[in-house]
Amino acid sequence: MADVLLIKLEPDYETHRFAPPFGILYTADALEKAGFKVKLIHKPGTRANIHKIVESVSEEKPLLIGFSSFTSSCLIPTKNASIEIRKKFKTPIVWGGLHSTMLPEETLNNDFIDLVVLGEGEETITELTALVSEKGLDNKSLAGVRGIGFKDTGKIVINEPRPFIKNLDDYSPAWHLLDINEYIYSGRYFYTEIGSKLANERIAAIITSRGCPWRCGYCYNQAVNKRSFRAESSQKVIGEIQDLKERGVTTIIFEDDNFFVDKGRALEIIRGIDVSWSSTIRADYIAKWGADFVKELSENGCLELRVGAESGSQRVLDIIKKDITVEQIRRAVELCSDYKIKMLFNFMVGVPGELWSDVRQTLDFMDELERKSDYVSIGSPAIYIPWPGTFLSELAAEKGFNLPTSMEDWATTWAQRVKMAPYMDRRIKFIGFYKSLARKEFKELPFPFLAKLLRGIAAFRWKRRYFRWPIDYYISAFFLRLLRRMGLKKVAGAIYE
Repeated sequence: MADVLLIKLEPDYETHRFAPPFGILYTADALEKAGFKVKLIHKPGTRANIHKIVESVSEEKPLLIGFSSFTSSCLIPTKNASIEIRKKFKTPIVWGGLHSTMLPEETLNNDFIDLVVLGEGEETITELTALVSEKGLDNKSLAGVRGIGFKDTGKIVINEPRPFIKNLDDYSPAWHLLDINEYIYSGRYFYTEIGSKLANERIAAIITSRGCPWRCGYCYNQAVNKRSFRAESSQKVIGEIQDLKERGVTTIIFEDDNFFVDKGRALEIIRGIDVSWSSTIRADYIAKWGADFVKELSENGCLELRVGAESGSQRVLDIIKKDITVEQIRRAVELCSDYKIKMLFNFMVGVPGELWSDVRQTLDFMDELERKSDYVSIGSPAIYIPWPGTFLSELAAEKGFNLPTSMEDWATTWAQRVKMAPYMDRRIKFIGFYKSLARKEFKELPFPFLAKLLRGIAAFRWKRRYFRWPIDYYISAFFLRLLRRMGLKKVAGAIYE
């Protein structure tokens, strides 16, 4: 019998690789340390899996059911599972995670949600479970629990925030509640659409810190972590990585938002793990700390670094408050290339206030960096999507973008509507497609001539920066849909993905 069920549901994609559900893993550890029994469920949100979740509620009879929420299509199965549970049980349903943290009132407007947890969940859910165990959903008592939102006679109440956890060493992922082998991958990891290639490796992810002190206008950190940075001790991190190495892991992915905020701590970790690794880093860190720093990374197992360059226009970098320069990005590429460290760059277009001349600067800069070094990998530029609770989303709203007001819209139409935002040049919609198609090497396709013809047109368009009248885009989209209907999903993926 479990006291608490903690659940995270993923989109039902055949090719989807799951990232470890660190939120519920850490929360489970806190609950167990407080004496509660916990069951974790992390599955695709299929009807069959939702049915099994309802069966688990019947079997376990938990005090609380907690769902991890993220602003994406996974909101739909999370919502559906909550509704199915509510039809049969009165067990309190709690939503935590980024979506409910950034949109607590909107989340609580749904009848099937009783409470939300805002921010870090470890201490909050432990106190909440103890309270429910003793008194049930007593509104007077709930009013004293920091970091939650709830409903009191139809009125939504958001309590004062809970202070950040001071010592992150107090908690660790409760891996004994899930099969860790399902999250160890070979060849590439779950985010590697931008070009990561870690062939013949056993790759596992780890998070060693929370938050980031910088002010990037597109990032959730300002709303959730308030620009704070807290980290586990280097000794604890080294010990966790040693445990992963004993499971055969050969490469570590540091999934921290900003691994190198504390430079000394980060260097102490990489010196002590004796394993290859990849992490996030800011371009200005590399440019500022110079060749000796990059050399040390190389000598201590660094395979690749993930960098948010975002734009080739200094004007746009200033709009989004990135606090880096284009020249720092260039310098970072030079330094990492000298030591054969691969750099995976993220770029975005469609920022409110961006001009077409800024977009062209970004595309030119992407080409420049790829020509500059064989150790540079850049995916298609992402179209900026206004994330709830961020500075740039407020700017997008000021410039006419209608932010969603319901869970369904956040899950389904949010990203689609962005391509029609009033501040956005319509040509942006097709940039990613043409960049990807122009670089494809087609092999063993049933109609290679047509594929190569479309690739040639895409290459011409990319070189000329001409994205008007995209008839070839719609022809390609038609054939991709046709291939998928014919059951040739792998062929369709080879062309576009």
